[in-house]
Amino acid sequence: MKFILFLTCLIGSTFNVNGQATNEQKAIDIQFNTRLIELGEVKKGETKEMQFEFTNVGTDAIEIDLVSSCECTTVEYPRKEIKPGESGKLEVVFDSTEKEESETVDIDIILKNIVPETDAPHFEILNYSFILVE
Repeated sequence: MKFILFLTCLIGSTFNVNGQATNEQKAIDIQFNTRLIELGEVKKGETKEMQFEFTNVGTDAIEIDLVSSCECTTVEYPRKEIKPGESGKLEVVFDSTEKEESETVDIDIILKNIVPETDAPHFEILNYSFILVE
């Protein structure tokens, strides 16, 4: 009986802590219009352009340090601080010339902002997918 009471209290306090954490505004918080763009069918050799729009909904200004993806992808991104409430976009160009099969491609975004809990840069991942056709 004591174990059930302990477990009930533990679960209740977990939900309370999680509820509080979601109500507090985070210092580093980026909201993307989408995290996955599905390009559909793409002919081998074709290029496709897309945009990932985002808003800084956190309390700290953010700055992108590095954007990385495969060789088939080029990304232009803001090279300045984005203050709370401001928006920006990543302009992405995909070149399917060297592709041999359909896939989902990662776009890794590393901010200059450090996450206090991990003492590491803030990291985001976006994706786009395509179906390669000849």
